[in-house]
Parts: sequence; structure tokens; C-alpha cells
Amino acid sequence: MKPTKIAKAVAMAITGTVMSVGAISNASASSTTMYNLSTYEGNDFSSNTTACAPCNGGAGTDGWVWGFNGAPLGSTNSVAAWAGTGGTNTTPFGYNGGGVLHWGVHMTANGTAEISSQDSLTRYGVGADIDTAKGAWSDQGLSGAQGWRHDVDFGLFKSDVGGTVTVNAQGINQSGTNFGFTIFKGMDTSTVDYNHHGSWNLGNNTQLSAPTSSSLPKGNTSFSVADMVAYSIGGTTPSNLNTISFNAEAGQIYTIALGGYRNGSWGATQDGYKLSISAVPVPGAVWLFGSAMAGLIGLRGRKKSTT
Repeated sequence: MKPTKIAKAVAMAITGTVMSVGAISNASASSTTMYNLSTYEGNDFSSNTTACAPCNGGAGTDGWVWGFNGAPLGSTNSVAAWAGTGGTNTTPFGYNGGGVLHWGVHMTANGTAEISSQDSLTRYGVGADIDTAKGAWSDQGLSGAQGWRHDVDFGLFKSDVGGTVTVNAQGINQSGTNFGFTIFKGMDTSTVDYNHHGSWNLGNNTQLSAPTSSSLPKGNTSFSVADMVAYSIGGTTPSNLNTISFNAEAGQIYTIALGGYRNGSWGATQDGYKLSISAVPVPGAVWLFGSAMAGLIGLRGRKKSTT
């Protein structure tokens, strides 16, 4: 093949790639947000018609799935009411683990989604209780730097298109709020009721180049160190606070755990949050372009060899 033909082929390939990438980037975002409509100790909150932060006056944790005593486990028919899941008491993505669960996000295309009490109110007419303790991920008042899982929020995320997912948390009622994240591949599959009361995230990963068992929420949850795909780091040189990114596989469900980072104590549930999630998939046309280029180069090499 002559150089001029190769140049034309490359130009056509580039043009096709640009058009494809443009088509992908301009595609309309499609997302579904899902909310647990229970509040303190599993109380029904489905009649709340205002956006609030916090919704229960900071009385304590929410997100109960199977009731205050944790029964019945092993079902997708939650005791709590849900919005956006396709059934009044149906959990997101068929979740039937023993832990708490506050929300879910399903994205069918690249774009953005928001988790907040206002989003719940706008979509479903119910202001969900979306808040977390100021020190749930790390409590400034506890010695040894540790979080407390009592008021940690857990959400599920799934995208039908693989790529880079960026999560950003912002406080609603106060400025300077910091949030820590720990993201796991998969869902909690425990068949034992979640134990809210206990520490986790000991040391805040301050001296770690890789996570350890101290970074796990435990409390009967089934997550392992191998499940962690991204996490915040605290201490004197913190990173991934408030904003964190991870690579998501298409169709894979991820668990996002978050809580306040040293804004106050683990029991101070005084501020709600807004979670912004954006997904940017890798355009398939880029890979096709790379394959086409490799084929053209190989073809030219074979022509030279023949000559």
C-alpha cells in the first residue's frame, strides 16, 4: 500500500473515531437513583414531603433494611420502604445481605447522577434521610484515629458501561465538611445481622501504601481487603477526601461506604450530604482505531517483504 493510501486510510479512521467519540460524549445521560425511606431504627419515613439534612434531627443511624432486629435476612423484600427500585419494599439490585443500605444508583450510559434528599423529593415526592455522622469515617475525638460504623452510609453503584467513575460529596448545612470513602467491588453477602456498634478504619490508612483489615467496616459484613478498589487516606497528608475515582467494570456492582472525616464526633449526625457521581466510559471506537492502525502497519510491512 502506498503512503498516500495509508494517509487517506488513517484520516478516515481518525474522522470515524472523532465522530464516534462525539456521538458518545453527546449521548444523553440515563440514571436511576434509589432510596431507603426508613429513618432512625427503621422507622417509616415514606410520608416525608420535604428535603431535609438531617431528616431525623441527628437522632441516629438510618438505612435499616430488615428491621430493627435484623430480620428477615436472605430476602429482597425489605421491611423498609424503597423508592426507585420497582417495588415498594424491593431492595436495589436484589441486595439481601445483612448490613444497612441507604441508596443505590444505576447508570445505563455515561453521564451524571445525584444522591440527595432533594433528588429523592424531586423524583419520588419523598425526602429521603441522606446524612452521615461528622466523624463516621474518622472521628477527631477518638484516640488512634478511627471511624465508627454506627453512622456510616452505604450505597450501591452499577454502570452498564465500563469506565472511570468519580464520586464527590458535599455537605449541605455547613462549610468545610470533609468526607472519607471506601469503595468495594461487589455487595455485602453476609447472612448475619449488621453490628452497628464498633470501630473501623483504624489508623485511617495514614501509613499505608495498601489497605489492610483495619480498613474494613466489619460488623459481620463480608467485605475483604481484596474487594477494596479505592479508598481515602487521612492523617497529615490526606488524599481522596471529598472526591474519589475508580475504574468500574460494565455491569459490576460496587459498594460505596462514606462518612464524615474529622468534622466532629461519630455520633454527631448534624449535616446531610449531596453525592455527585459521574461516569466516563472508554469509547469503544478508540480501541477499534488502534486495531485498524495495527492492521494497516502490518499490511504495509507485508507489502515491503513481498517486494
